[in-house]
Amino acid sequence: MAEIVAPEGSPLSVAVLGTGDLEASLRLYRDMIGLDVVERRTWHGPDFERHWHLPPGSSAEAVFLQAGKTEVGRILLLDCSANERKIVRAGKESWHYGLSNLNFYTADIHAAAKEFASAGFEFWSEPKAHAMTPEVGTPIEVVFEGPDGVLINLVELATTDPKTRIGQMRAFVDEHGRTRTGFTPVVTTNHVLQSRELGKRFYEEVLSMRPLIDEELSSAEARHFLRLGENRIWTMFMQGNHMFGKIATSTPIDFSPPNTTPRAVPPNQGYLAQTFVVTDFEKAKAKCNELAVAEFTPEMEIDLPGFGTRRTMVVRNPGSGALQEIVAAT
Repeated sequence: MAEIVAPEGSPLSVAVLGTGDLEASLRLYRDMIGLDVVERRTWHGPDFERHWHLPPGSSAEAVFLQAGKTEVGRILLLDCSANERKIVRAGKESWHYGLSNLNFYTADIHAAAKEFASAGFEFWSEPKAHAMTPEVGTPIEVVFEGPDGVLINLVELATTDPKTRIGQMRAFVDEHGRTRTGFTPVVTTNHVLQSRELGKRFYEEVLSMRPLIDEELSSAEARHFLRLGENRIWTMFMQGNHMFGKIATSTPIDFSPPNTTPRAVPPNQGYLAQTFVVTDFEKAKAKCNELAVAEFTPEMEIDLPGFGTRRTMVVRNPGSGALQEIVAAT
């Protein structure tokens, strides 16, 4: 079995997505990916407004999804009430600073790609195998356009060698099962950083995650399916105490994409925030202060969909400005 590089680290608990068509999002994440709806309610009131910086009278239809009892790699859909809602990735940019995609594993990527294409989803390319370092192995990947501009990255773990990270991950997925439609929870999610150093410090010092993969993504096949062209990126996977819920940070080396983080806030549509559960809330708060992390919402107690009443705060990751929701464990 694969080594957990950060036994005290906090993996991604929830990806918070703003949607303009809740039923379209549910058709993807519930019906096709196979996540289960564990809570659905209208979220409103002063605490909700304060938490997301929304005007009085705001509300959202909130749907919380997860795979069985797995408490990482979950999704919170927010269909906010607002007269004007912007699309975070309004120009369908291939690359932009901020939170970017959701990554799901599948046992047969070619069959999965055919299924999603038949449902009308737009693919960037055909599935591509791309070799990483010998210690990592070879995945087969493809990207398509999900609802509200959220990119979906499907991955088949091609390497079976148990000495490789991909072989180990494949064994973990086989042992722990998949969703009822054959996929996984959110295994990895991409975060495009302006500052790799500051982003790494946040994930390491505030969330106790550790690097799992740290290298330039250099193969021609990877550049093709990611629409990089001749551009170069440095990729660094941060892992917590679970094989799922990893953060794949991408730092552009020789280009500067647009910054969408100012639009990545409720009530807008797109990938709005990442949620992490920490066992020591005071330590996480102190580390945020040490790093001079910008505060979005100060500490408060709030009834969160999928969690119940918890201590929480929302800050901006210093590597990009993306929203990071920190939630105290029970």
